[in-house]
Amino acid sequence: MKKRIIILISLFFLLSLESYAQKDSLNWNKTKELEHLNNRQDSTKWNIEMLKQDIKYRNSKENRLPINFGAWPVPEYSLLGEDTFNGVGNGGNFTGIDLNEKKLLYSFFSVNKNRFNQKSLNNKPNEVFFSIVILTDFIDTKDYSHAGIYISSRNNPDYIGEGFFKTKNNKIDYLAFLTSNRDEYAIVNMRLFNLKHGRTILIAPQEDGSLRSMQIESPILSDIEIENFIKSLLEKKNVKTFFLKQGTI
Repeated sequence: MKKRIIILISLFFLLSLESYAQKDSLNWNKTKELEHLNNRQDSTKWNIEMLKQDIKYRNSKENRLPINFGAWPVPEYSLLGEDTFNGVGNGGNFTGIDLNEKKLLYSFFSVNKNRFNQKSLNNKPNEVFFSIVILTDFIDTKDYSHAGIYISSRNNPDYIGEGFFKTKNNKIDYLAFLTSNRDEYAIVNMRLFNLKHGRTILIAPQEDGSLRSMQIESPILSDIEIENFIKSLLEKKNVKTFFLKQGTI
């Protein structure tokens, strides 16, 4: 996590936009939901190789994330239909953005275009369904112990990611998810955010250990658009006021 922007994309690469024009969108409904539930509980439908990989990953990693990673058997992604999964990603700036004499960090989660979300994405290759920007007074440029991030596709066609940021005297844990029927929520240190009111959350820790938040609405953004969006956001007067006056660390 030592580069300015890190994007982890699954082994499923994006198909060209032209390919989507030839395939109908799929709508998630009760029938598909029940079929998917049955597949999750039917061992003959499981992807055993992914399960072995997850067990190996779980046993080889020290978990510092808010929720421990569990190795669960999951059904073959292809059972939902062709092009219903094309990858997920995460990234952010973990080295610090200067705002006057203060430092900010951010991270995000994204999901690539597929037949369930293509109507909402139009011509975008993916969508960032959550981003978080935090004021900080601690950046570990050697071991990068101040931040962690992870997104899982194992709930496909629902997607969930988690991460954390550490300040000198606090830890900001966060989790966000986007479902196949486009419900979307985030949890930040046990505060619940409905992401339909804005997919970007600003966090300003206080010296007394309390937190302040601001939720920002935006159009659907791709991973290549999020950096400029954050930059433009930090130029707005109300955002500067939030971080420079409300943020006291």
